[in-house]
Formats: sequence, structure tokens, C-alpha cells
Amino acid sequence: MKNHFKCLLSLFLVVIMLVPMISATGLTVTAATYSGTCGYNLTWSFNDTTGVLKIEGTGDMYNYSYESYNSSYRTTAPWKTYISYIKSVVISDSVTSIGNRAFSDCTSLTSVTIGNSVTSIGDIVFADCTSLTSVTIPDSVTSIGSSAFSSCTSLTSVTIPDSVTSIDDSAFYNCTSLTSVTIPDSVTSIG
Repeated sequence: MKNHFKCLLSLFLVVIMLVPMISATGLTVTAATYSGTCGYNLTWSFNDTTGVLKIEGTGDMYNYSYESYNSSYRTTAPWKTYISYIKSVVISDSVTSIGNRAFSDCTSLTSVTIGNSVTSIGDIVFADCTSLTSVTIPDSVTSIGSSAFSSCTSLTSVTIPDSVTSIDDSAFYNCTSLTSVTIPDSVTSIG
């Protein structure tokens, strides 16, 4: 026991001596940014320090699917490697649609900013985003896809604007914390 304690004490002293030496070298840890494309004219970037995923450019996002047989869909979103680190999603004003399964399973996602040009929210877009507490859907959105927010178990409020005409099936399925949703008169179909 005595030798074990001496060994730990020696290790502690070595670490204490190294800290000033590392600081003196000016060694700093910088944020890494990862990026790529997610639409014909859209790019994505993720900052691993802030946890912010940005979608920028003009036009529609790609649709994503776990089924490789569907050739019109990409297999998985390119940021899937970082899904447990994504805390916030910012979709720029010139993006026109959010692709299927784009942000599903982002369990650390707490906030989403949807740009004012988005007209459709695809299927299973935010499914299983268990830390997401509220979403404001802009006035430009006309349709909310199937299972778009399913199993968002922390979601407490949703604001649906008058522009929405259709809400697909299971859009808010298993949102166990959701206490109320106001559906505007503009909605003509609910799945």
C-alpha cells in the first residue's frame, strides 16, 4: 500500500511539473470544423467545440435513408459520425427543404433554427432527438413529413404557422412531454 501511494504521488508531481512546460510552449487546442455537401447547392459545416451544425447555400437538401436499395436517396447524412455531439442546427434562409432523416438520432440536439425559405420538412427529420425541447416552424413551411418529430421525448411546445397545409402521419408520435399543439385553420390534412 505504501509503495502504491508513493507511485501515485510521484505521478502527480510529474503532471504538476509538466503543466507549466506545456503552457510555456503555447500549445493550444483548437476547434475542428468538418464540412461537405448536402444538396446540389448546399454545404454543411460542424464545429466540434460549439456543437453547431450549419446548413448553408440555396435549394433543397438531399434525402437520406438507411435503405441502400433506394437509389434516389443518400444512405446516411454525412454528419452522422458526429450525431452525439450536435447541440444546435442552424438552417440558413435560402434552404428550401429539409431532407428525410437529416437529423434523426441527434440525441444531444437542443435547438433548431429553421430558415424562412424552408417550405417542407421531410420524413423522420428530427425523430429520436430526445433532448430537443421546442421548435418554431417558420411561416414558409407548408408541409410536415411523416414521423418528423417522432420520439422527441423532451419536446414540450411546437408552433405551427398558418402556412402549413398538411401534417403527415405520426409527425408527433411518442412526444411524451408535449402538452399542447395548436393546429391552424390552414391545415387540410393530418395523417
